[in-house]
Amino acid sequence: MAASNPSPRPPASLLAIGLGATLAAAALAYLVYGQRLQIETMTATLAAQEKKLDDVYGEIVRIRIEQKSDKLGPDALLEKLRVYAPMLVSARTTEPDFESAKKEMDAVLRAFRTMGEPAWVAIEARLQQLDPAKNFDELKWLLEAAARVDQPKALLIVKDVLLGLRLPSPRLRWYAASMLIDYDKPLAQETLRRVLTTESSRGINMERAQAYGASIPDKNAFATTGFNNFVQWYIRSGDPQMESTLIMVIGRSEHDTVTIQECIEELGKRKCTAAVAQIQHLCQNPPGQFENPLFQNKCCDALVQIQGAGARPFLEALLERSSTQMVKDHIKELLKFK
Repeated sequence: MAASNPSPRPPASLLAIGLGATLAAAALAYLVYGQRLQIETMTATLAAQEKKLDDVYGEIVRIRIEQKSDKLGPDALLEKLRVYAPMLVSARTTEPDFESAKKEMDAVLRAFRTMGEPAWVAIEARLQQLDPAKNFDELKWLLEAAARVDQPKALLIVKDVLLGLRLPSPRLRWYAASMLIDYDKPLAQETLRRVLTTESSRGINMERAQAYGASIPDKNAFATTGFNNFVQWYIRSGDPQMESTLIMVIGRSEHDTVTIQECIEELGKRKCTAAVAQIQHLCQNPPGQFENPLFQNKCCDALVQIQGAGARPFLEALLERSSTQMVKDHIKELLKFK
């Protein structure tokens, strides 16, 4: 039997072309890598230069503020902060005055950032002097100033404020929630989840707090009205455990109607099928055990958002049983969906 012919070798020209292409690709990759390193180096250098310029500008601002004050250093900045804080919330502040006050407050915060430890000591001392129930405006800006001076230490204070352990005030707790979301979202998620797990408008549940290893908030920090604000800030935090946490909240009888309603609306937007049974139960048995047309309508809306046409049997049955015309009309409108 004749031996099979060996596979023909590729022409030398093809080998040369292939080798050339490989070398060209390698050279291109090397050039791209080199350019990337150059860009990263230039970016780092630019960032360092910007920080130096920012620090210099902060020093200039501080000197300007001191020249307009009879005080020096942190005391001069604290004085300006006290002046401008109420102007940024008062309805009587005109638009030009508001913009001017905002510009000055930004300058104060920028100057604080350049002062280091002396500024931190002054801010901490001032925080201890103020009454959270009376000095909200100044306290919130002091917390912002603290974050400019030493962010890690400041966020520990902000966390304690949110938990009601320091500067007890519901309003200040909600501001602390917004700060944590801006500066450290994972910490905000964890802390707000802890609040919803252990508290309600009635105060703190001692057993849950102990099981959670949580400290007990100051009684002046309890949100006996407006507890639903914690839910709103928690939703804004985007916690990965959002759905399970909100289902937990609507399943607890101590929560007020508005808080439960906030949770149900969000679960509806998220099309959370795990919440359907609980929402149906609450729709038939509203908090307080009395008919609440607005609450029931919100429950019906959420069920339609989650189930679509699958909500029809429940809605039709509820239509037959309901004695409130507002609820009946709303269900009839919802039953028009396809």
